[in-house]
Amino acid sequence: MAHEQALLEDIKRLIKCGKYRIRIHAIRHMIEEGFNEEDIIEAVTGRSKILEDYPDEFRCLILGRFYFTDRAISPLHIVCEYPRNDLVDIVTAYIPQKPWWISPMKRGKIL
Repeated sequence: MAHEQALLEDIKRLIKCGKYRIRIHAIRHMIEEGFNEEDIIEAVTGRSKILEDYPDEFRCLILGRFYFTDRAISPLHIVCEYPRNDLVDIVTAYIPQKPWWISPMKRGKIL
């Protein structure tokens, strides 16, 4: 747990400093699902948490939230890679949906 909290703080710091890259898979989801780069930043740097950590792959899944409209908040999953200590890759980002996710924190059907 302490490792995940420290990792999340490092990722937040790098993203706040603009030391990140958004990969094409994330861009595809942005276009298809209607969110943007600022929404990803808001979701990661706000009240977020690591749902899954894959330290052998230097990758983690973060759950955050962003304002989809002035009154509607949406969950957002962000997969980050962190093989370097000076840059984060945002591999993908997506709004968790059924059947793959039962809720933003619980996996559903695996295809």
